[in-house]
Amino acid sequence: MTVISAVVASERIVLTEGSYNADGTVTMIKDETFDLGKGDRQLAYVTMHKRLVDRFSQGIDLVVLKASVGGQYAAKTAILHSAELRGVFLSAVPKGVLVKQLQKNTISRTFGSRKVDDYLKDDAFFDENFGGKEFRKGSREAAFLLLAARD
Repeated sequence: MTVISAVVASERIVLTEGSYNADGTVTMIKDETFDLGKGDRQLAYVTMHKRLVDRFSQGIDLVVLKASVGGQYAAKTAILHSAELRGVFLSAVPKGVLVKQLQKNTISRTFGSRKVDDYLKDDAFFDENFGGKEFRKGSREAAFLLLAARD
């Protein structure tokens, strides 16, 4: 099963791709960042959508997305831009591909015994649970979603 996971920020999308192994580990296939183009956001969204559609056409079984979380404070522009870009991302997922959206605070309560941020700092955890292509430390949150989404 080929799975893509994504963390969307206001100006970029971090994607990791992996496949599940029988022993519970993940073999990493790709680690990439799609940066939003400069200039008019609407035109940049059109370009991003095309890039994502092209990327997803390479055959995937599941998409895991870090879900947005409602905060207790008024939304800042960056949060709103992230939500817009998350919508662009979701609209590019092909029909028939399952999408799981996972909130970080829910993962912290249901995955293992630590908070997500503690796992992200743990080099040994990543060495034990991931093989295949090396990926950047900045992609750990997206890669962690691969584990958290596994049934």
